[in-house]
Amino acid sequence: MARLLGRERALELILGGELVGADLAERYGLVNRAFPADEVDAFVDRLARRIARLRPEVVAAIKATVETVTPKISHQAYAAENAALFSLFTEDMVEPACKQLAAGVQTREGERELERILDSL
Repeated sequence: MARLLGRERALELILGGELVGADLAERYGLVNRAFPADEVDAFVDRLARRIARLRPEVVAAIKATVETVTPKISHQAYAAENAALFSLFTEDMVEPACKQLAAGVQTREGERELERILDSL
């Protein structure tokens, strides 16, 4: 996330733990576009049709070029991230995690009300 957003924004989002609205997510580059729900299908359909009209070799060349020029995240970076995260999973986390699950954080409604649920625990 830090590579995408920069250090300050990444820390704000990760440490702050607040949900991000569509406008901020778009401004931060977390999503390509933000649409009202009733406009998503039409946009995706137009985009898919436009891409489908391209010759396969054009798509392959563009994808290869973008892949070449896009900074890669090293395996060492993923390993360091995983080690840091896994070191945090300790016995004292079991009870709070069970409370969160019981409060419904991994349900559709819980996802929509995540901040409220977590703030109430």
